[in-house]
Amino acid sequence: MGFAMPSWYDIVGLDSRSNEICNGLDESMNTILSLVENEVHPEENGLSPLGPQNSIDYRRIVLAGFSQGGALALYTGMTQTRKNKGLGLAGILVLSGYLPRSKQFAIAPGSESTPILHCHGKEDLVVPVEAASMSRARVSALFEKMGGKKESYEVKLYSGLDHSVSMEELNDVVAFLKRVIPQESVEPKVNGDPTMMTVKELKQAIEQAGLEKQARGMMEKSELVNLLITYLNRKGLE
Repeated sequence: MGFAMPSWYDIVGLDSRSNEICNGLDESMNTILSLVENEVHPEENGLSPLGPQNSIDYRRIVLAGFSQGGALALYTGMTQTRKNKGLGLAGILVLSGYLPRSKQFAIAPGSESTPILHCHGKEDLVVPVEAASMSRARVSALFEKMGGKKESYEVKLYSGLDHSVSMEELNDVVAFLKRVIPQESVEPKVNGDPTMMTVKELKQAIEQAGLEKQARGMMEKSELVNLLITYLNRKGLE
């Protein structure tokens, strides 16, 4: 009985007993972790010749997924570790999903404050809306036990929505992302040579200098360099 799934893991059933059997879940978690590590340490995997300056901090990464993908995002983001502590992600988005392996579920130390947004349609016939409250109850209880706040797991329900998404839901997702992903605070090398900056550093310096409008439409690195040099010369900072 159940379903052999070509996506993340096999589904035996969504009842509490069947939900403990998720063949393929561990393999899929490893796949997700590899993707995260490629973003955090691109130079170690030969993905970025620029090295660490092109990496993304764990605190700026959100795991998100719909249905089974949401279940995987929740389980992976909360249980997996790096250097013997939780991933410490910016947040987790669960869209029409649920908590798999609820009885085995344990939050990795350091992840008990991870913000979670669980969005669910009230008319969902594939993953019943009750899965949202059950998932929140289990995770929130562990949050509190570990010194976190149960309010970190937020559930939003949508009337008339089935196993799908809506614009209202997507607007809530955007608001969540803006809230949990911290602003980058990289100081531009205003006293250095702009020709030695990476494109990322140039863009950050231009943004902090308020030159976004002037830089709009510029595609070449040389254009960004010239814009910043002109600005620095005008300000007398070079």
